[in-house]
Amino acid sequence: SQAGVPWVTLNYIIAEVNYGGRVTDDKDVRLISAFLHRYFNEELLDDEYKLSPMEAYYAPKEGSLEEVREYIRGLPMDEDPQVYGLHSNAQITAQAQAARQFLDTVISVQPRMSSGGGGKKPEDLVTDMAAGFLERVPELMKKKDAHPETYKKTPDGGIVSLGVFHSQEMDRFNALVSRVKSTLVTLGQAIKGLVVMSAQLEEMYNSLLIQRVPPVWGEPVSYPCLKPLNSWFEDFLQRVEFVTLWLHDGPPRSYWVSCFYFPQGFMTCSKQVHARKTKIPIDALGFWTEPTEIADYKQAPAQEAGQNVHGLFVQGCGWSVSRREMEESEKAVLFVQLPVIYMRVVDRETMEKLTKDPGRYSCPLYKTSARKGTLSTTGHSTNFVAYFQLPSVEQDQGHWVRRGVALLCMLDDDERVHADSLVLARA
Repeated sequence: SQAGVPWVTLNYIIAEVNYGGRVTDDKDVRLISAFLHRYFNEELLDDEYKLSPMEAYYAPKEGSLEEVREYIRGLPMDEDPQVYGLHSNAQITAQAQAARQFLDTVISVQPRMSSGGGGKKPEDLVTDMAAGFLERVPELMKKKDAHPETYKKTPDGGIVSLGVFHSQEMDRFNALVSRVKSTLVTLGQAIKGLVVMSAQLEEMYNSLLIQRVPPVWGEPVSYPCLKPLNSWFEDFLQRVEFVTLWLHDGPPRSYWVSCFYFPQGFMTCSKQVHARKTKIPIDALGFWTEPTEIADYKQAPAQEAGQNVHGLFVQGCGWSVSRREMEESEKAVLFVQLPVIYMRVVDRETMEKLTKDPGRYSCPLYKTSARKGTLSTTGHSTNFVAYFQLPSVEQDQGHWVRRGVALLCMLDDDERVHADSLVLARA
């Protein structure tokens, strides 16, 4: 027999083996462990211990079965998000998702034909939208316009790793630009009756009417994105602009990692650059993230061992630019845009030492707010990108796990973002 309750063993057996053994995603296993840690710990035996910040939730005192049932009957009918470790802002997210689903249902059953009236006909609206989009579609990027540093040659005659990555991304964006341009032209002709309105063009026509991205512009020719049509198009133009500037002006000081089709490839190439410089095997290298106070990525300094990245948003917590660390979210602020982050390449030994230091939350980075994906043929998730180590004052990093804190490459367009921290950084 043991002198006390084996809390560590109980947590491991239940979270990692019993439940965790049935869960394949490591982020979900981590969440299960963080949840159970609040219920399987020595403080549970203290009558004053609360299971959540809400006063109503605690382990009832020793008593009869009927007394326990009476305690359960007295619990609130509507659970506050804080019961599950979430911030109260989670209620806003849940309500917004419910409203969005309701509106999507309403839109899906509305008629596509116009009734009599003085407004524009649907075909006129789509024609105007297609013409407006077509005017703004950028030209294809060409390698002959490249800056000497973009595809700089290595001593053995090859192209630098980041140059290879840029070439692949450029090809993907060129394919998307061609698809957008050709389908807009064909749709305009189909509306005029010059070509047959195929099923694909009809689907595109209906998508433009309800402000959705046409499936013909979606994956696999495009990247994961949950934005509505107009916002998607603006985002598409900005992505092409960034890749074009990299082509014409050479490697930037900070990379908009969110704009890439395959950000994992960018990270691998960055490590490969360091591996060739230091003669350290790439498998023995990793990234240690160091947030900065720099809001304007154009002012980011050049880095010797790694890359600067920008354009990321954090959900589930706030961010202090002056202290460079996580903090609790402000009321009704769902997202915070982070300043430039330095992704420093370190060797395995240094990485092990740094990860042992307390005060760092291993924060997952996702491409979209869906936070789910499938395993692609490359061995990477179609949504999860990597873990970033964010500084935190919390002793128990499970606090942020229960909060559901994660980094996002992009928002869904209609979310509220807190940018005061960036204003402070500029000042």
